[in-house]
Amino acid sequence: MKATFRCAVSPLLLLLSCGSAVDPDPAAPVAPVAPVAPVALHVLAAASLSEVLPQAAEGWRAAGGGTVTFSFDGTSRLAAQLAAGAPADLFFSADQAWMDQVAGQGLVRVDSRVDLLGNRLVVVVPATSTARPPDLAGLAELPGKLALAGESVPAGRYAREALGAAGQLPALAPRVVSGDSVRSVLAWVARGEAAAGVVYATDARVEPRVTVAFEVDEALHTPVRYPVAVTTGSAAPQAAADFLAWCAGPGRDSFTSAGFQVLLP
Repeated sequence: MKATFRCAVSPLLLLLSCGSAVDPDPAAPVAPVAPVAPVALHVLAAASLSEVLPQAAEGWRAAGGGTVTFSFDGTSRLAAQLAAGAPADLFFSADQAWMDQVAGQGLVRVDSRVDLLGNRLVVVVPATSTARPPDLAGLAELPGKLALAGESVPAGRYAREALGAAGQLPALAPRVVSGDSVRSVLAWVARGEAAAGVVYATDARVEPRVTVAFEVDEALHTPVRYPVAVTTGSAAPQAAADFLAWCAGPGRDSFTSAGFQVLLP
């Protein structure tokens, strides 16, 4: 059965439909009402959502929604694209700071902003490695590079915050290599080009060539949250809001099955 989605009617349309001064001619033929076609959407989303969002979008389309296309990248790069005028209907950020920035630039509808998802940080090593550091202090014993997302990328911010809180960042800094997204970090570790890396728990689940050494203590860093908002440049803000509601409601199983926490009730 097709799902029925919420539809908003503008005050102007209500005025035009209800405020006519001329009564319709009862003898006039009634024109058929064309069905509303599903609206196509484009979404800018953090790289760590590369697998799960298309799954949710397929469920949305099968239930009667329109097609959804995506641009996945590091959140910092997506924010720059949005500021440069990249077309988008929704922005999925991997932290609050970048959403705050685009909101301050007037690029998203602040009344549509919600914290949709939660995630965890883990340290991964190549699946072929025999070394399994038990905690952040143990990273100092590993030979080779430590891969982190760049300092402007949410995963990199969270990782550096945790390493700093644990007192390990100064000693490890000379061995750090920085990627432009968390998926760059994952790829380096998977290929054995880095001895370890800090990624999201959901990333580790989609890459069989890495093994989780340990989960980073959440008390050491800001909670990982994914705020989402409809962009002010969207040509279909209602459809965008409906897709976001779908992700939090009927489509939430796609996210929980992938290891994300859906924060909305």
